[in-house]
Amino acid sequence: MLNYLYTVADKVGENEKVMRQIKNNTPEQAFLGDFPQAVDEAVMDSSEAQRNQMMQILSSPQIANGFARAVLD
Repeated sequence: MLNYLYTVADKVGENEKVMRQIKNNTPEQAFLGDFPQAVDEAVMDSSEAQRNQMMQILSSPQIANGFARAVLD
């Protein structure tokens, strides 16, 4: 779960408008701005990316084997 949190946080960090809001406001004020929507969008984007990666791995035995070896290492 912690890795997923970092993934979402990194994606939110790409949103310049939200990062300005975070930098210039208290956490409570940031929650009143675009931050919650940016988190939702980051969650959705990461889901799509993971789904694409999953399909690549599962659709190719060669890729699946390489992935499994990387996990083992």
